[in-house]
Amino acid sequence: MKILIVSTFFPPQNSIASLRPYSWAKWWSKAGHEVTVVTTVKRKHENDLVLDCSGFDVVSLPIPFFSNASSVYHNTVTKSGRKNGKTLLSFLKKKYSSFLNNTGCFNTCRFPDFHDLWAKKVIRKMLTSHFDLIISTGWPYSVHRVGLAMKKKYPETKWIVDWRDLWTRNHLFKGLRIFWFYERYLEKKIHNNADLVTTVSEPLADRLRSMTQTRVEVIYNGFDSEDYIKIKQKVRKKNNSFTIVYTGTIYKGYQDPSPLFEAVSNLKRNNLLTEDVLQLFFVGANTDVSDIAEYYNISEFYNYLGFLPREDALQLQYDADAVLFLEYNDPSVPGILTGKLFEYIYIAREIIAIGVDETTVAGKLITDTKTGFCFGTAVKKIEEYLIAKINNRYSFNLERNEVLIKEFEREKQAMKFLDLIK
Repeated sequence: MKILIVSTFFPPQNSIASLRPYSWAKWWSKAGHEVTVVTTVKRKHENDLVLDCSGFDVVSLPIPFFSNASSVYHNTVTKSGRKNGKTLLSFLKKKYSSFLNNTGCFNTCRFPDFHDLWAKKVIRKMLTSHFDLIISTGWPYSVHRVGLAMKKKYPETKWIVDWRDLWTRNHLFKGLRIFWFYERYLEKKIHNNADLVTTVSEPLADRLRSMTQTRVEVIYNGFDSEDYIKIKQKVRKKNNSFTIVYTGTIYKGYQDPSPLFEAVSNLKRNNLLTEDVLQLFFVGANTDVSDIAEYYNISEFYNYLGFLPREDALQLQYDADAVLFLEYNDPSVPGILTGKLFEYIYIAREIIAIGVDETTVAGKLITDTKTGFCFGTAVKKIEEYLIAKINNRYSFNLERNEVLIKEFEREKQAMKFLDLIK
C-alpha cells in the first residue's frame, strides 16, 4: 500500500509531537508498505531528534513566508542601526509572542496560519502522485488542507484526519472571533470529506463525535520501547538526594506545580526537609518556573536545566527517583493524554501526578498501569509521600501492570491504525 503522511512535526524536530507520525512511518514501512512523509524544512539545532528515517521517504518543503522574511528583516535591522534594531526586534518579538499565546494564530493552530502557504506548496508538489492512504495529522489545521485537496482529486483514496489536540474547541488557543465561523466551516468540510477521524483519547474522541457524523476512533500516542534500549541496559543511578524530574512543556495557567512546591516549603519551614535530601529538576523550552520556586522560598531545591537533547532528557527520567506529571487544570478538558505521559509510564521508576485524580483520563491511566500516584492538589498527602520516600526509598512500592503497559507500544498502535482502515 502507498501511504502519505502529512505532518509539520517530524524528526529531527525535537518535540514529543514528532514521535506520533514518525512511529507510523517506521512501523508501516517495516510492515512492507511504501511510505512517504511530507513535512516542513527543519532548522539544525544541537538538541535535534536523531532517528532512523532510512525506511521511508521524507519530503521537506519550506514555509514560504519564513524562508524569505528572516533575511529581509535582518537586512532592515542592520541598516537602521544595531541598537535601534535590537530594541525594535525585542519589542516585535514580545508583541508577537503575546499574540500567539493569546490566540494561537499565524504559527500554532488557529486561522490564519503561515502554514497555509506551506500547504499550497505541498499540494502543488504532491497532487500529481496517487496514494492508497493519506493521513494528515495536526496541529496545525493546514495539514488537513493537503489531505482535502488530495481526496478531491483522488476520491478512491482513503483519507484519515488525525487530531493530537482539538482545533475550534481548543483549550489553549481561542483564535480570533472574526474567524470563528470560517474555522468551523472549514473544520466541518474537512471532517465530512474524511473517511475516518482519529485522536489521542476517548474524551477527545467524544468531543469530535459530537461535531461530525464521520467515524471517530482513538489511536493512543504510546511509546516505542526500541527508543529506550540503550538507556534501559544501564543500571539506574542511585541518587544521594530524592530526585524529582519534570521534562516537557508547562502551559502556565493550565499546569501548576504549586502544590508540590508548597509541600516542600511547608516541610522546609518545619525543619523536616533540607536541600541535601531533595532536589527538583525541570527540563524544557518553556518549563522554567523559578518564579514559583522563589514565591514558595524553595530556590535551593529547584534546578532548571533548559532544553536538552532527547537522549539526555530520557536519561534524567530514567535515573530520577520520581518524575512529575502535571494535569491541565481545566474541568472542560478531561481528555488530555500527552505522549510524554506514555514515555513516563514506560521509563520512569514512578510518577507523581499533580492536579490529577482517578476521575481524569490521565489519572485513570496512571492508576490502571500502577505506575504512580495521583495527588490532585492535596498538599498534605504530597508532604506525607515526600517524608516517607526520603526516609525509605522503597516506601509505596508499585507492582506495575506490565500487560496493560505493553498495549500502548507504538508498534501496536500503528498496526491498530491499519486495521481500522481494513
